[in-house]
Amino acid sequence: MKQFVIVDNAESLTGMRLAGIEGVLIDDKHDFDQVLDQVLEKTEIGLIHISPSLIASHQERINDIRFNRTSPLLVSLKGPNDHQADDSITDTIQQAIGIQL
Repeated sequence: MKQFVIVDNAESLTGMRLAGIEGVLIDDKHDFDQVLDQVLEKTEIGLIHISPSLIASHQERINDIRFNRTSPLLVSLKGPNDHQADDSITDTIQQAIGIQL
């Protein structure tokens, strides 16, 4: 299973590339749909990390993929400006699987 990252900040992309994970930096919100379509066509990708702001701006599409496809798993990848002190592991899991526990 391969991983892929779709983010809107260069720091997250750099960190993931250092870990050996390929990805794309989204500058224009309209590019997101095109990139996501291309990544979804690659059956070897089982996990896609996406910036929280991109998830929020495309929530309907993300939910459709999460609930109607078995693969890939879409998870939120927080960048340096996305961290909140009150985030818990439960919140992270809920966001990753898309349901409230």
